Amino acid sequence: MSTAAGGPTSPFTAFLGAHVNEVAREMVAAILQVAPEYQQLPYGGVEQDVVRRAEDNLRLFLRLLAEGREPRPADLEAMIEVAVRRAREGISLETVLAVYHRGALAAWNYLVAAARTDADRDELLAAVPQLLGYLGAVVPGVAASYLRERQDLHWEQREVKRALALALLQGKPAELLAERFGLALHGFHVLALRAGPEGPEGVRPALRVIHGELEALSPQALSVLDRNGGWVLLPHSEPAARLDTAVARIAAAASLRLVAGSATAATVAEIPARAEEAIEIARLAWNLNRPTGVYRMADLALQYQFARPGPARAWLLGLLEPLSGQPHLMDALRAYLAHDHNRVAAAESLVVHRNTLNYRLGRIATLTGYDPGRSEHTPLFAAALTALDLSAGDP
Repeated sequence: MSTAAGGPTSPFTAFLGAHVNEVAREMVAAILQVAPEYQQLPYGGVEQDVVRRAEDNLRLFLRLLAEGREPRPADLEAMIEVAVRRAREGISLETVLAVYHRGALAAWNYLVAAARTDADRDELLAAVPQLLGYLGAVVPGVAASYLRERQDLHWEQREVKRALALALLQGKPAELLAERFGLALHGFHVLALRAGPEGPEGVRPALRVIHGELEALSPQALSVLDRNGGWVLLPHSEPAARLDTAVARIAAAASLRLVAGSATAATVAEIPARAEEAIEIARLAWNLNRPTGVYRMADLALQYQFARPGPARAWLLGLLEPLSGQPHLMDALRAYLAHDHNRVAAAESLVVHRNTLNYRLGRIATLTGYDPGRSEHTPLFAAALTALDLSAGDP
């Protein structure tokens, strides 16, 4: 073996060319030992396919040795095609890349075992730079193509899930989309999100955090999101308490205030109605300045009722109409109710004398005809303030 390892008449290339199939099978045997994801596929089909690909790799390597050059993009097209296929099959990138390294090691060990003389071994050592250069070009190209395909698949899956969520929220047929996604259509927790203001990193990082937390919450979570919030549908087989944890994590990670209204649809047909309920609960929690969290009907049932249009709501708003334009009286009323009718504490919170507070409460009684100090009138003022706060957020 006196010629260079990469030369066209090299005994190294001649030996490898004559034993391509044997070397390829050694490579595949080693690959299947360290690639459990490959072993989960039908073994015969995988072995035949991988052997053929290993032979193609060996022949490409031999051709590049003979030509004395590294791979060009056109040389990698077949390997790129395989990487894309593996991405679609769900094989991990770690496994895909390990296949190349493990295969190269198996081929090298085969050739080392076949070397009989010092000259043979010297020729093998002379081929190391070409082998490393080959792997250095192939592995990054395969990885980049794999990642692009996975991103495309992820985007496609997200769009399918978004379309499915929209169909369910709008009460449209969704069976075909659900079948494509592999989701059984039963009941769902319906979550309406309201978010803002965004943290210093802006809207897109916040949405990225939301998507990440939802995917961690459940691979079957469906969502329709925008910069102001959106919708989440979670199969009701998942514990509802996980929604509370996810909302808290999103708010903390994205530095935003996030409130959610939640309702549960026992059937697919109930989803649109429960979605309306959830968005109203979220609106109430938002307008009442409730902190980050998930709110359900049990948390805001009274406020939900006050928010309904009707004569009772109109009367409550009318009760406070005489106080319009007199913020000092409104502040006195709020402080008095907030401190559970304790006039001393209320006066201190307003930084006024107790007599000043008493005077203002008296003025309220005179202007409205109802006395905040009377036990039968106090609930009316509390309900009226709630109705007023809710109406402030009306469009």
